[in-house]
Amino acid sequence: MKKFIINILPVMLFCAIFCSCEKWTEVEADNFETPERSAEYYANLRLWKATAGDRQVSFGWFGGWNGEGASMVGSLAGLPDSLDMVSIWGDWKTMTDARQKDLKYVQQVKGTKVMATLFTQSVGQGITPDGVDLNEYWGWNPSATSQNAEPNDEQKVAIRKYAAAIADTILSLGYDGLDIDFEGDGDLMRGQYRWKVFIEELGKYLGPKSGTGKLLALDFFGDYSMGNSVSKEIAPYFDWFINQAYAWQVGSNYTVLNNRLGYIINSYASEELTVADVAKKFIVTDSFEHGQTALNGGLPFTQEDGTTVLSYTVGMAAWEPLINGKRYAKGGSGVYHIEYGYTAAKEDGFYPFTRRNIQIMNPASKKGN
Repeated sequence: MKKFIINILPVMLFCAIFCSCEKWTEVEADNFETPERSAEYYANLRLWKATAGDRQVSFGWFGGWNGEGASMVGSLAGLPDSLDMVSIWGDWKTMTDARQKDLKYVQQVKGTKVMATLFTQSVGQGITPDGVDLNEYWGWNPSATSQNAEPNDEQKVAIRKYAAAIADTILSLGYDGLDIDFEGDGDLMRGQYRWKVFIEELGKYLGPKSGTGKLLALDFFGDYSMGNSVSKEIAPYFDWFINQAYAWQVGSNYTVLNNRLGYIINSYASEELTVADVAKKFIVTDSFEHGQTALNGGLPFTQEDGTTVLSYTVGMAAWEPLINGKRYAKGGSGVYHIEYGYTAAKEDGFYPFTRRNIQIMNPASKKGN
């Protein structure tokens, strides 16, 4: 009985937001350039957003952020109200007055979580001050030990200094967390021993181990690229595993998604992080950077029953993981360059494909916002 109550609570909250008041279900006809909602609406929206761990979440990488302009395509405020999380792609360190106002609005009023995307292949990447020697500034000597060996004390100090500086930058700018883009190569991410020191230090400030409520996500393209650096030991430090399963690159069918999740489960499931836990952290994503995907809401995607749908709008949203003959609940779905889907030909309103994606994952109302 207790388990049933926990599982049904997110649905009840979602219904409270989108079903109890008729005007909340008429959102697609509204003008999202000048959104006006009641305090009650936003209070219920924030309550529903707080159930993210008990349901599927919606996510997007957001580029071209300026927080101002006649059109809201460059503002976080223009994103669908029910979008759970967004990660800033591109320059996130320049915090103008307009950006700061936009950021605080979606966080405090809509309850949207906003992360910053950062490549961390090498010590110092992304936050080293201009005009200084990178290795000298951090006290980092990558060749002092083998990449496959335990770092020496000096290297550990440098790695921890870098991790702490990242966390300080993220938090001081007001973000809700960090999204590590795990791809490419570098002297930090090559060996799991170095990365373990790095993630354990980050975990003091961000992620489920920190107790701060701030997020730590890992996004990645190829399943194989994770094995050398991300071990079972540090997998529990992440809130989310965000997979770049872009339909135009890796194929567009349910078996691709099952295989990708299966690899992550095999790599990271442990006594601390069960198979179900890993699946609940797994967010599958498509890409609007591909023209046809942005134009139509996805590429043709083959579902388990043989039907063909659009990959982002329907396929990834409706996908129910099947691993070794057993169903699991996934974390959610999302899209790269979500802002490219701000409008679409022959579609009404703003972010039409993202709204449908969200509605499929959380089908409590006929017209979700």
